[in-house]
Amino acid sequence: MSNTSLARKLTVLASALMILAGIALAIWSLTHIPHTPGNRPVQAAAGPGDDGLAALLAPRATPTATPPASSPPATVAREGTPIVLVLDPALPPTVRSAVDQVVSGYVNVLTTTVPADTPSVTLSLEPEASDGTAGRPIYRLFFAAATRFDVVEPDITWAELEAAWQGEDERFQAVAVLTQTIPALSQILAGPGPTVQGYATVEQLREATWGSTPTLALLPFELLEPRLAVLAVDGQNPVENAHHFDPEAYPLVATVYAHIHPVTPAQGRAIDALFAQMAPANRDPDRLTVVAMTGVTAMTRLTAAQMDRYGYDWPAAIVGPELASADITAISNEVPFVPGCETNTDLDNLVFCSKPEYMEALTASGVDIVGLTGNHQNDYGVEAALQSLAIYAEAGLPVYGGGENREAAFAPLYIEHNGNRLAFLGANSYGPPSAWATDSRPGSAPFDLNIMSATIRNIKEQGRADVVFAELQYQESYDVQPLWEQRQDFSALVRAGADVVTGVQSHVPQAIQFLNGRLILYGLGNLFFDQMWSETTRQGLIVKHTIYQGRHISTRLLPTVLEDYGQPRWATPEEREVILQRVFTASGW
Repeated sequence: MSNTSLARKLTVLASALMILAGIALAIWSLTHIPHTPGNRPVQAAAGPGDDGLAALLAPRATPTATPPASSPPATVAREGTPIVLVLDPALPPTVRSAVDQVVSGYVNVLTTTVPADTPSVTLSLEPEASDGTAGRPIYRLFFAAATRFDVVEPDITWAELEAAWQGEDERFQAVAVLTQTIPALSQILAGPGPTVQGYATVEQLREATWGSTPTLALLPFELLEPRLAVLAVDGQNPVENAHHFDPEAYPLVATVYAHIHPVTPAQGRAIDALFAQMAPANRDPDRLTVVAMTGVTAMTRLTAAQMDRYGYDWPAAIVGPELASADITAISNEVPFVPGCETNTDLDNLVFCSKPEYMEALTASGVDIVGLTGNHQNDYGVEAALQSLAIYAEAGLPVYGGGENREAAFAPLYIEHNGNRLAFLGANSYGPPSAWATDSRPGSAPFDLNIMSATIRNIKEQGRADVVFAELQYQESYDVQPLWEQRQDFSALVRAGADVVTGVQSHVPQAIQFLNGRLILYGLGNLFFDQMWSETTRQGLIVKHTIYQGRHISTRLLPTVLEDYGQPRWATPEEREVILQRVFTASGW
């Protein structure tokens, strides 16, 4: 080996040793730099004089790992000490999300233990701390009891629910829950029985519920979806509004407690301010909207004669209060209000009018909006149709699916309630052409699949509404099975983005379908009409949709039976089973 080659190799070796020494020095420096306020694992120092939320919610530094047990703890038990917020690992994601909405971007949230003398707030499902002190209830976690949509019995007792949880119920042979919610449910119901099965996602839970084994699902309220039917527990159903639901009487609720370790008065005020900003529950009644929708209303012929005899609000005497209890009640009225209308009881008469006084039936039903897709809007001519529109306007009732001209008839109706933005639109496929609106004539919106689909897509793409309701006056059929073309067109509207598609032409209840998780109601049957000539034309469905935080989460079916040529009553349990089983069988369930 030459001297030159040996020198070159020694130089390379020395360079490598210098690089390794530099790396070692850098590592030693990083591990010996003292902690500074900017890189503590928690922030939110509440110093002397701080008395607001800002004292607790200091800007978040870059998140850092929790120091190992051997590291010196942060300075504690003095003014200016950070307040550590600890989340019990048993808390479900719903609670963690509620906390994060308040503290995100400000406070590092730990799920580990902290030294005993560190000022801290621990959120837990345990009502008492390890030292026996009572926790402060700060959050309520509402659960819903549900099952597959095609259920006939819409309720369950608390005793039956407890029995199902323990695997001792005859009706439900399995209970499906989200695995991460088992600790919260155990707070309510004690330890789970052998038939309780945990699932990772709502989709898996729903699929289990729709399986062949009768299954009860228990899931957080805000995670509901319309393919699950929500059961009333001891008469209380959380998808209802305040007219029917009392949260204090509802038993399926877990409580989250705050355990506050010694803090200064200033820190205590900051904690109070934090809790004031946090949602008190996962069910906010101020973000919930119940929409009631109905089938055919035609206050004419024998129905009109009964109203003349018993009072103009007579059709609504039984079902009206339930309809009025919804936040938004939509009714499909096929017949114009015509001043001077005379009652014609001939059942062969197909030229329809209603007396303006019959508006009292709509008022007694709490009607808020009216669909005008019916094929009788122009039966008494253009002037009468315009007069009818004026009567609606005078009563303060917005309309959709029809109007003074084609543009008005096609226009969606937008309504916002409790922060939920809703769009309603409709069209008439049945005709006749004389019933359709034109550029210069009132009437119903003529159905054009391309136009209606484009309207729905525009609503969604432009963010005009969270939930879109589309309804069609389709070709009339007296069969529980919808027409083939009906299925195609209704499905196309769902693919365009409609959340609920409803057929208002059918004089009998028809099949139901879920497509991509969205609801199709092919026909609701009669509401106020005189078709007493068959069992099926006497039957009807009132549907109540629940919208929560801009999402359709549930639909309830309320079967009715016509009496005395125009007054619906609620179906008996036996009648309810007959009506729903016919509909569910036609739905392929």
